[in-house]
Amino acid sequence: MTTTASAAAVAEMIETGTFGPDSRFVSFALDGQHTERDQFASSVLYGTVAVEDRYYHHQSHRLVFKFKHPMPEMRDLIKNDKQFHNEILFYERIAPFLLACCSQGDGDDTATPSLCRYFYGHNDCGDLAPRDMIVLENESDRGYRSAVTEHRLCLDFEHLIVAIRSLAKFHSLSYRAKHMDRMKFMDLVIKVKDTQWDDDGQWLVIGRRIEDLLFLALDTLKVRRGNGGEDDQRAQRFRTELLADTMKTLRRVMEPVEPLSVLCHGDFNRNNLLFRYDDGGRPVDALAYDMATVRYGSPALDLSFFLYMNTDRRTRDDHWDALLDAYCETLATAAGDVPVPDRGRLDVEMREHAFYGLAHGAFFLRIMLEEKKPIDPLEFVEMTNDEVLKVLLSFGGELATEWVADIVQHYLDTSYAKT
Repeated sequence: MTTTASAAAVAEMIETGTFGPDSRFVSFALDGQHTERDQFASSVLYGTVAVEDRYYHHQSHRLVFKFKHPMPEMRDLIKNDKQFHNEILFYERIAPFLLACCSQGDGDDTATPSLCRYFYGHNDCGDLAPRDMIVLENESDRGYRSAVTEHRLCLDFEHLIVAIRSLAKFHSLSYRAKHMDRMKFMDLVIKVKDTQWDDDGQWLVIGRRIEDLLFLALDTLKVRRGNGGEDDQRAQRFRTELLADTMKTLRRVMEPVEPLSVLCHGDFNRNNLLFRYDDGGRPVDALAYDMATVRYGSPALDLSFFLYMNTDRRTRDDHWDALLDAYCETLATAAGDVPVPDRGRLDVEMREHAFYGLAHGAFFLRIMLEEKKPIDPLEFVEMTNDEVLKVLLSFGGELATEWVADIVQHYLDTSYAKT
C-alpha cells in the first residue's frame, strides 16, 4: 500500500462522515516511525489525520490502516475476504451488542475488556479487494504497546496473568450476552465465517499432514524417556484416539458445545496483544486486536492456543494452575450473577478441546522459531501438502522440534492424567 491508498481512504472516511457530519479535511501524513509492512494476512500502515468542524475546531486522529494482502493468490489462500467480513462484523455489530449487554447486567462494569476503537471499514471483495480496508485507532495514544519481554516468543508470568485476565473479561461478555438476549447473540455469531477450513476440508495450509508434526514430537519424547511405562500408554492412546483422523479430531474440538461456548478471539497470541504499563514498567492491562479469526466455540480454544504458544516448559510446570485459576477468578467477577465454568469444569473443557492449541502450536511454533531465513508465505501457495511439510520441518531446527515435543508432553500429562 502507498501513501496514495491511505490518503484515498481518509478522503472516503471524511465523505461518509466518519469524523462527524461536518468534518473537513485538514491534513494527512503517514507516521514517520512506521513503514509499510506486509504481514501474513494484510498490509498495515500508520498515519495521522487532522480534520476540522464547521466552527474550525481541529481534531487529530492517529490511525491504523489495514488493507488486504496485495497478492490475489495469498488473499485466496488465507481467506482475506472472510477475515475482513469477520472483523467488520465484530466491530460494527457484535462488540456494540456485547458491551451493551455488559452495561445492563449485574456484573462488574469495570471488568470489561479493552478493545480497539473502530473508525471505518468495508469489504467489497472481487475486483475491489485492493481498496477494502479496516481503520482503527492507534492505541499507542492510550499507552498500549507490544510486550516488553526478553524472549521473542514467550511471555513472562506478569504478562501472562494480565493477558489471561483480559481474555477472561472478553469471554465473560458472551456469557452475559447469552444470559441477556440469547437469540440475538446467536443470530450475530452465526454470521461469523470460518477462516480455517476450505471447501475440500483442508485445514490451514498443511491439512492432513499436521499429524506428521505431532508424530515427530512423539518420537522425540520416546527418545527422551526410553521404552515402557505410563508415558508409552498415554502416547499410544494419543495416536489411536486423536491422530488416526486428525482432521476429524480438529473438527470435533472446534465444534461449539453448549452451554459453555463463547465467542473466541481465535488467534489470542502475543502477536495480537498490546500491553499498557504502570510507571514502574509492570503490565497492568492487555488489549487484543486483529479480530479476523473470531469463532464460536469452547473457551479452551483460546486458552490452549494462548498458553501453548506463549509459554515455555518451565512456565507451564510452575504456573499452569495459577494462570487457569486467575482466568476463572476474573471470569466469575466479570460475569457477576451469570453462571460461568469453575476451575473443575474448565479442566474438563481443556481436556476435551485443548487439542486445538496443540495442533496450532505444532504448526506455528516452527515458523515463529525460525531464525536463519525469512518466512515468505507466498512460497506455500503452489506447494503440495508434502512439500509444505518438508519446508515446515526445516523451520526452527532442533529447537522447534524440542519445543513442540514439550507442549505435546504437557498435553499428555494433563489430558490423560488419572482422575
